[in-house]
Amino acid sequence: MTLYPRILLIGLLAGVALSGRAEDDLTQTTVSFYADGKPVGGMIFAIGAKAELSAQANHVDSDATSRHLTGNVQARLIPDGGQSFILFGEDVVFSKAPISAERAKAVRDLEAMAASDQLYRGRSVQGDLTPEEWKQQTAIDVANAKRLTEIIDAFGWPGLRFAGAASQTAFLVVQHADHDTQRKYLPLLRDAVQRGDARGNNLALLEDRIRIADGKPQIYGSQLGGTPLQFEPIEDEAHVDDRRRAIGLPPMAEYAEMFGLTYTPVH
Repeated sequence: MTLYPRILLIGLLAGVALSGRAEDDLTQTTVSFYADGKPVGGMIFAIGAKAELSAQANHVDSDATSRHLTGNVQARLIPDGGQSFILFGEDVVFSKAPISAERAKAVRDLEAMAASDQLYRGRSVQGDLTPEEWKQQTAIDVANAKRLTEIIDAFGWPGLRFAGAASQTAFLVVQHADHDTQRKYLPLLRDAVQRGDARGNNLALLEDRIRIADGKPQIYGSQLGGTPLQFEPIEDEAHVDDRRRAIGLPPMAEYAEMFGLTYTPVH
């Protein structure tokens, strides 16, 4: 058999294996990209989402839930009712694995919290809500923090690999929780960012918010205040851009432009 037909056959087999329909919603499709054996990127589909795959590669290893393709990988992934994705690389893993009912509920609860977190505060950029509206939002925040604590106790920090887009809600709930809750979960968010499982800007916002509340200078330069608007004090400001770069944030000058400000670096 020549090389081209063999590659085509591998692609066909991979497509058949991952395009089957699950009998229930408790599965999750993921795509992971690797370089030198380490994960460098990926895609996570919503729990229960179905996707059809066709792929070509020089080599494929498979088991009951995944296909590991290496060497000139070229693939088309088509979610149900969605636009197709063209993927390519040298080391790609496609998987569709079962998800426990408890994990599925945790992710769906996080998704629901996104709306309730903004139910009242989302109505006003300036936060000028009535006392009764703030009372209602505060009650929601307390309930959300309680449920998030249950999720973290059961699964650890619900990062990108666990919850996909819903992982952003975990940060929002902590950001709007009381100071003790923020301090409690800051180390977990910090660890998640270090392993590429959470967004760097989330860490900057939470870490700086806690430090300002504690009367300390911020370290990432994310917090502004006062009239006219200005940056809160920054610790070791000469190296703030180095710290921002380390967690994937743009330099201060670029960040300042978002607020119509001009930032002059400190040397």
